Amino acid sequence: MPDGSTDAACLALRIATVALSVASAAMMASASQRSCTAAGCSPSPASQQQVSYSDYSSLKYSLAATIVSAAVQAAAACVKARGGGKEGDESKSKAIKSLYELADAASQVFLYSSSALSFSVDDFGTCGHRVAGVCKGSGEFCQRVRASGILSMAAAVCLAASKYLKDVPVSTWFKSGEKKAKKGCGPRGHCHH
Repeated sequence: MPDGSTDAACLALRIATVALSVASAAMMASASQRSCTAAGCSPSPASQQQVSYSDYSSLKYSLAATIVSAAVQAAAACVKARGGGKEGDESKSKAIKSLYELADAASQVFLYSSSALSFSVDDFGTCGHRVAGVCKGSGEFCQRVRASGILSMAAAVCLAASKYLKDVPVSTWFKSGEKKAKKGCGPRGHCHH
C-alpha cells in the first residue's frame, strides 16, 4: 500500500500529465504558417499558402488525443485529490481503481500515438521522399508540431512514472534487499548447521 509521500508524488505527476497534455494541445493548435508554393517564395501573399495542423487528419487526431488525455487525467486527479478509492465499501473502491487503470491505459494510448504522429511530420507530403515535404517551406510549422510531440511524450512519461510510484513506493527505493543475518549465520541469513 502506498504511503502519503507516494500518493502526493502520484498526484503531482498526474497534474503534470494534465499540464503537459494541455501544453501539447496548445502547441498543436497554434501550428500554422505561411509557406512557399511550388512557384517559389516571394514576399507577395499570392506566392504563399497557409499550412496548418487542420490540413492533416493525423494532426487533428493528435490535437484531439491530447485534449482527451488531459480531460481524462484531470478527472482522475480530481477523484484522487478528493480521496476517491480510499474509503467506503470494497466494491466501490475496486470500481474506482478499475476506472483509474482504464483512464491511465487510454491516456497512454492517446499520448503515445499523438507523439508518434507529431514526429512523423517530416514525411508529410513527401510521397515516399520523391518530392519535398511540408517541412521544406514551413519550418516553424514543423517545429511546433515536433514540440507538441515532445510534450505528449513527456506527459506519457509522467503518467508512466505515476503508475510506477503507485506500485513501488518511494520508501522502498533505498532499502537494502538483504535482511540482517542472525547471530551465527552467514551472509543473507544462511545458517550453517
